[in-house]
Amino acid sequence: MITHRAEILVEIERRRLDLNLALLKVYNYYRVLVGLSLLAVISQTFIETRLGALLPGVFVWVAVGYTTINLASAVVLQLVPRGFFSHQYISFSLVLYDVLALTWLMYASGGVSSGLGALILVAVATGAIIVTGRAAALVAAFASISVLYEEFYLSLSAPHLHDDYFQAGVLGILYFAFSLAIQNLSTRLRQNDVRALTQAAELADLERVNRIIVQRMRTGIILVDGDSNIRMSNQSARTLIGANPDEELRALPKELIERLDAWRNNVYLRSPPFQLETTAPEIRTNFLPVRTQDPEGDVTIFIEDTGEIQQQAQQLKLASLGRLSAGIAHEIRNPLGAISHASQLLSESPNLDQGDQRLTDIIYDHCLRMNDVIENVLEMSRRAPATPVRLKLREQLREFNNAYTNANHGAEIEIDVEPQDTEIRMDPSQFHQVLTNLVQNGLRYSEEHSQCSYVRLQGGVDAISERPYLNIIDRGPGVDEAKVANLFEPFFTTEASGTGLGLYISRELCESNQARLSYSRHDDGGSCFRIIFAHPDRITL
Repeated sequence: MITHRAEILVEIERRRLDLNLALLKVYNYYRVLVGLSLLAVISQTFIETRLGALLPGVFVWVAVGYTTINLASAVVLQLVPRGFFSHQYISFSLVLYDVLALTWLMYASGGVSSGLGALILVAVATGAIIVTGRAAALVAAFASISVLYEEFYLSLSAPHLHDDYFQAGVLGILYFAFSLAIQNLSTRLRQNDVRALTQAAELADLERVNRIIVQRMRTGIILVDGDSNIRMSNQSARTLIGANPDEELRALPKELIERLDAWRNNVYLRSPPFQLETTAPEIRTNFLPVRTQDPEGDVTIFIEDTGEIQQQAQQLKLASLGRLSAGIAHEIRNPLGAISHASQLLSESPNLDQGDQRLTDIIYDHCLRMNDVIENVLEMSRRAPATPVRLKLREQLREFNNAYTNANHGAEIEIDVEPQDTEIRMDPSQFHQVLTNLVQNGLRYSEEHSQCSYVRLQGGVDAISERPYLNIIDRGPGVDEAKVANLFEPFFTTEASGTGLGLYISRELCESNQARLSYSRHDDGGSCFRIIFAHPDRITL
């Protein structure tokens, strides 16, 4: 790939050398043909010519030598290495030799009136192509001087012949005119080549930059032709549809093809978000034809992760809602404390009967519950930004297990991580907070359903996306299908004493670390909460 001007000039010189070598080979064949033609004309007796009119013997010997040397140079050119012609000494010498030999043949034929000056013109024109710079002008000057000197010497050696200095001067002018015109044309062609190669290099750089931008974009991009065959896809697109991000995408998923076909039939159709696989994120697709108003041709597919869009919108909403909630929580906290304190004092009164004592206990219990809700709301509003670090998943789970089981006797937590060196990137304190919420729920439901306080922590790496994951599996009854959609909403709970913020906070903490928390029913009937962590080497800030 040509990228710099120095490389462009080198490429121009390489092309010029290739062209000169090809032209030099053709020119050698032409020289051999000229020599043979001159010998054939001088040898025939059917047509009278002026060739060799002054010195026939000299003409024949010069023509034979000229042809022999031309044949030898044609053979040598095929054998000499290409690099030997990087300098123009050989080309320059051959052109000067032609001018000298043809001038000698012109003298043997009686001067410029023989017509051989046209052959010298061909040699000068060829020299202006294969010889550059001042050497080309030197060839034209040498040819002009040779013709003029030939006429001068002819006037001295053969005064009976009519010399023609005017025609010799005209030939000299023609030699210079042709040489300058061809040099000017060659210079313009070389400049055009430089300009074309420069533009090609700039376009190549621009294309390379565009490819880098497309590959680095977080929005998935797939380019398909009219038959839905993939022409190009970036890494984000392969990740979002659940394919291997490091391998080229060979075919579109069936559901994506169906949506593309539906859009081709109605370009105003907007498809709702969907999920290709349970492990893949929810995505939204947009289609744009490469050629305006031609949906049947090439189409660019834009794929966006709706989770990220929802997360950004939710963060903006929660930023204002958090400030409002914190203010309300502070205002409620003071009267709630007074109510709780009053209920405690009232419960200590000896004048209360059993029914009234029960009512004060209910007031106190609900005060505690409301206080838990307020504490969770205040914790969300005061939560510091996540600082994800690289963690060994197996080691973190073991530390959590030891700390949790020491404080909660009877809890059974099974750990299964494969491969054992699986790494995640997450804020350690927030990771332990999420684990605490999910494990507590799992242990409680397992004990209620199977009289066994059991949770299994199963970790690993997804084979397609290469992202680490953690499954929290319990032996509970599972969540009703009708309630799954609202499972992670704030203040939604299936327990009478629950605050409904545990799963909501857990998902928020995961999303702040670019992880994703989802629910599915386990094959054994229990619940399975899955955390899909960000790739430890590809996390974005």
